[in-house]
Amino acid sequence: MRMRIGILTTGNDEEEDNRLVNSAKAQGHDAKLLHVTKCSLTVCSNTPEIYYEGSPISQIFDVIIPRIDTAHTEYGLAVLRQFQSMHIFTSDNAYALKLGRDKLRCTQRLLKEEVPFPTTGFAYSNEDFDNIIKTVGGVPLVIKLIEGTEGVGVFLADDMKHAVNLLKTFKKLSTPLIVQKFIEESAGTDIRAFVVGGEIIACMERKSSDGDFRANIALGGHSKAITLSEEEKNIALKATQAIGINIAGVDLIRSHSGTLVIEINTSPDFGGQWGLESISKVDVAGAIIKFAVNEARNSFRGNRILKQAS
Repeated sequence: MRMRIGILTTGNDEEEDNRLVNSAKAQGHDAKLLHVTKCSLTVCSNTPEIYYEGSPISQIFDVIIPRIDTAHTEYGLAVLRQFQSMHIFTSDNAYALKLGRDKLRCTQRLLKEEVPFPTTGFAYSNEDFDNIIKTVGGVPLVIKLIEGTEGVGVFLADDMKHAVNLLKTFKKLSTPLIVQKFIEESAGTDIRAFVVGGEIIACMERKSSDGDFRANIALGGHSKAITLSEEEKNIALKATQAIGINIAGVDLIRSHSGTLVIEINTSPDFGGQWGLESISKVDVAGAIIKFAVNEARNSFRGNRILKQAS
């Protein structure tokens, strides 16, 4: 069955978007890039519609694969919800994407599902800052904006004065954030496990090349392919199950107390010189297309069975 696939993108990585389009075509499907900002919506009970550059598209696509960056989260997810409301299959739903992007809510879900992560603190009042700093083991500690990715909005506070000043500054700017225990033994190194449809298809270790405590490739880090232990595999998969995400990059660190989840990236990169495809030699784009198509087919079969039964 030939599928008509839309890659719902914010255009921040043309190379990866084009990899997905070309992989879809190589598997015998039609594919097109849909830039979120060129979409508009009619939300009504009689004639709901999604427009792209002014033309209706709700009848054109069978599958939507979202690739929405943080700068366009709210509008991008509104467009995605419209596709869902009009019963067009999406490889991930807006709720899971939003949950994964909110670091505090995501961490609370990990807590509920007993997935290990660094001790985390959150407070509203300035008077509670000293307490949450003590809660995570004092300084140094990591401060993270609630929404951020690729290491942006993540800071290391070396001493108490630095930590309090950062917290008060972001508080004055009404910027929500969390603090986390700094895992010194893993500084500058982490692991990215790429999950597609409940399977880890590839993983790599990332290392900072300039002494930065963050290991993100986007910040100049280097990487190499590695094999996870069974425990690490289980933790990564359990993390994606906790928020209900199908396609994600789970970032792990190895600490003295065991493997910990530090982030679930719901719009993960996989291209570039030090990216996952280059390092692991795994066809990540192809795996994403294959998963989305198979799930869409299963969804269509299920809908036909329900209609026949009724």
